[in-house]
Amino acid sequence: MPSATVLYVEDEQYDVLFMRKAFESVGLGESLKVVTDGRQAIHYLGGKGEYQDRTKHPLPSVVLLDLKLPIVSGFEVLRWLRGRPEFQALPVVVLSSSTRDEDRSQVRELGANAYLEKPGSLLEFPTVVEYLKKRWLDVEDETART
Repeated sequence: MPSATVLYVEDEQYDVLFMRKAFESVGLGESLKVVTDGRQAIHYLGGKGEYQDRTKHPLPSVVLLDLKLPIVSGFEVLRWLRGRPEFQALPVVVLSSSTRDEDRSQVRELGANAYLEKPGSLLEFPTVVEYLKKRWLDVEDETART
């Protein structure tokens, strides 16, 4: 069982579906936890309400964060995270369809560890998972065992 958890903060249902399939394709389906708005992300990370049980809702190894979210934006989630000492070292990878230089600059200033453009097709989602595995996740490569 993987020792890593990814909190994916995304409101687009198809992006969530494609990301789930990408995680499942490399045997990491159980690693992906999803919330669909910024307020849920803050509650999940803060262990509030339905997210209090850390066996069901473990703290993530990395946060995969969309910027354009309902209720609380990804920018605000990132600001909230970096404003808390317990989350200073938590890697945050922004995954956004925005190509605006202003957005990239702002997430850098707010302390994101990386900025990736959202995949344009279903076939590109596994590249995001591979990037996360190589860079941020502490999981054993299944192919190394065979």
